This record gives sequence, structure tokens and C-alpha cells, in this order.
Amino acid sequence: MNLLNRALQRVEISEARTSQLLGIFSVITYVFLYGPVILVAILSFTTETIPTFPPKGFTLNWYFNLFPPEPYNERIFSSLLESIQLGVITAIITGAIGTLASLGMVRNKFDSRWINSSNLRLFFILPIVIPWIVTAVAVLILYGALDIVGNYSTLVIGHVLITLPFTILIVSAQLYGFDRSLEEAAMNLGASRIRTFYEVTLPLIAPGIFAGMLFAFTLSFDNFTQTFFWATRTETLPIVIFSSIERGYDPSINAISTLIVIFSLSIALIGERLSRRVLS
Repeated sequence: MNLLNRALQRVEISEARTSQLLGIFSVITYVFLYGPVILVAILSFTTETIPTFPPKGFTLNWYFNLFPPEPYNERIFSSLLESIQLGVITAIITGAIGTLASLGMVRNKFDSRWINSSNLRLFFILPIVIPWIVTAVAVLILYGALDIVGNYSTLVIGHVLITLPFTILIVSAQLYGFDRSLEEAAMNLGASRIRTFYEVTLPLIAPGIFAGMLFAFTLSFDNFTQTFFWATRTETLPIVIFSSIERGYDPSINAISTLIVIFSLSIALIGERLSRRVLS
């Protein structure tokens, strides 16, 4: 280790060269991450049924074939509606539970050694740390033991489980910086605790709640790993895309994948803007 440190100390790189190398590395990283996505978007406009690059011709038929009227891919369209419905339900439940959990974690004082705000915060964000495949198998085993595998309600519960930490992180971050004097002023003027919450607290933390719900919707809409294990009777869009690729190539997959990327990025940007407003 000493020899390595000495060797590194002898290496002299100018600040300009360091910036140049960092820029090259950043470009390579972005190309590696987003190059395949851009390629899929380009191939979604090709006239060929078998993808070739560079694409031959230009058409929007693969996009038109995704939605009614006839002819359209009914399976993809119905799975898209299913994913949107699941995402909306998950976002609403996650927003409500995440807000209440954040209020309880931030506002209450826990004196116990094991039950305190730090431990509760760690407990709530644990699903982010655990690999999703482990969560999928563990929850599937639990559902099997309870004999509730395949129910739509259990799928919603699973999606709430994996999206709840994000809402709690965002809402609790806003509550930690919340000016409690505003609530005290409202109660000094005669408002009850419930009225103070609805007329003072809730409007001020609403951007954080909405940002958390947007992230929850995006994660639920795009989720494949856990949904593949939990949804035995429900076909969401990621599952349909995976099964379509298994049977063979369908050019419509490139079109719907491009729309998913644009849709997810739009929601993520809105959520990021709202969360940035919350943190600032």
C-alpha cells in the first residue's frame, strides 16, 4: 500500500487534463446508459418489421397500432390501462399512509432506546436497500402462506410496500424544516388541531406529498421484478412487453417503450422539481 501511495504521489496531472478526462468519462457513461434507449426510440419509426440500423424508411404506424380505433394491439392497450390504474391506486394509498407516517415519525418524541425517530426512519427506508428480487420472493412466500396469491388487492399492497419509502423520505424532509410557529399562530387564533392541519399544515406540505405520489406512480407503473412474481391474474404493461419479447420481436414494443420512457421522464422531472422545492 505504501508503494502504491508513493507511485500515486509521483503522478502529476494538470487541472485541465483532469477536467478533460472527467468530461470524457462522463460522456462515455451517458452514452452507455442512454444509448440503447435512444436506439429503441429511433427504431420505433422504422418501416421494417425486423429492426435494422440505420432504419429504412419512416412511419408512425407502430404508434397508431397501439391505441384504438381498429386495428390496434388490444393486449398492450389493456395492459397500459391496467398499469395506469394500479399506479394511481398505489400513489393515492402511498400518499395517505406516507403523510401520516411522516407526521408520526417527525412530530412525536420517542424516548425508547429502540423506538426513536432515527430507527423508525431506517425501518421505513429499508425496502429501498433490500434487493427487489429478495422482496419479491419474500412477499410471494408470505402471500402463499396466507393463501392470497394472485389477488389484485395483494398486488396493490406489494406496490405500496416498495413505493412507500420514497414518499416518506420526501414528506418527512419537508416536515423537518417546517415552521411550527405557523401552526401555533393558527391555534392561538382559535383554530382546532384538525382545522390547523387542513388549513395550514396540509397546504404547505402538499408539494412534498404530490412529489412523493408522483414517484410512487412512476415506480409502480414501471415495476417488473416484483409484479412478475405477484401478479398471476393481472397483466401490467412491463409483463406484457416481457412476454411479447419472449415469443418474438414485435415492432410495437419499440413504440410503447419510447412512450413509457417519455412518460416516466416527464413524471420524474415534475416530481424532482417539486421535491427540490420541498428541500429548498
